[in-house]
Amino acid sequence: MTTAISRARLLARDALLEACYRTGATRPDRALRERLTIVTFHRVLPAELAREYPIDTLAVTTEELAWCLRFLADHFTCATLRDASRAFASGEAARRPWLAVTFDDGQRDNFEHALPVLGRAGVPATFFVPVDAVDTGEPLWHDRLAWAVARGGARDRTAAAALRAALGVDGEAPAAALVRRALDHAKRLDDRARAEFVARWEARLGGPARPAWDGMMTWTQVRALAAAGHEIGSHSMSHAILTSCDDRALERETRASRDLLRRRTGCDVESFCYPNGDHDARVLAAVRRAGYARAVTTRWGPNDRSAPEFALSRCDIQGRTSRSARGTLSPARLAWRLTGRSAPRSR
Repeated sequence: MTTAISRARLLARDALLEACYRTGATRPDRALRERLTIVTFHRVLPAELAREYPIDTLAVTTEELAWCLRFLADHFTCATLRDASRAFASGEAARRPWLAVTFDDGQRDNFEHALPVLGRAGVPATFFVPVDAVDTGEPLWHDRLAWAVARGGARDRTAAAALRAALGVDGEAPAAALVRRALDHAKRLDDRARAEFVARWEARLGGPARPAWDGMMTWTQVRALAAAGHEIGSHSMSHAILTSCDDRALERETRASRDLLRRRTGCDVESFCYPNGDHDARVLAAVRRAGYARAVTTRWGPNDRSAPEFALSRCDIQGRTSRSARGTLSPARLAWRLTGRSAPRSR
């Protein structure tokens, strides 16, 4: 009975969202006319690999990305963050509202899978690169931990049980819940403690577990993105939680990452992305001093003309939150989310 009632509510929600979309109340080209919208993607993978990837909130399939880009191109004037923010700030008129597509974390799948989809859609984007990871090819800490928990935990149930006990995760909870709890716990640690936590549990769960298909972009690939007309921005040097950095480390994460990106790509680097969205007045001041023109957060929503240029909001796009109760990709639902309204919780 509960399931039937819940499904009925979801279907009623979908009907309401469809009505709002059809009448124009949530059509972005109307509702966001005086806004700058910035959307965020992370991993872009073929469906079979997306099912394998252990952080379900960070991956879209290539088909989902193509669908999203078609929707965005129909309703917005799409440009890089650099170009869209300049045009919006200057009051430049456009037939549809300004929008920037951004990708975080510099993963190889952005080059292999996202770039061709962007090319077919004719949509330019901004790619935020964590410089150390591109230099070394080493995975970011959240991927190391997630792969270790998901794959190692399936192999070594004793170690997985110890991690569940350490984090207070119920033994009956699914593996995805353990991955989420481990990541949330690690985010609250300072950089040294986080590195120790990841290394300790990676070792206990059987060692590095990233599959061969996963990896970071190379500098050759980053330069190819720029040559194709996309913007390259900084995602810091090490993807550190910047509010926990001392002044010397913060200078490296902001200024040194910009300097190295400029040397390696030959491009100016104007845009910065706060890892995990974490920033405060000290971090913001360091980004400004480093010579950037703008910075983006993980705070949800479109930006009006009063939005601070070093704390711009973005809208994280996921395939699962763009689907109707029947599981189909829904323009009405995506429109509802982008226009800043709070749809009833669906899952």
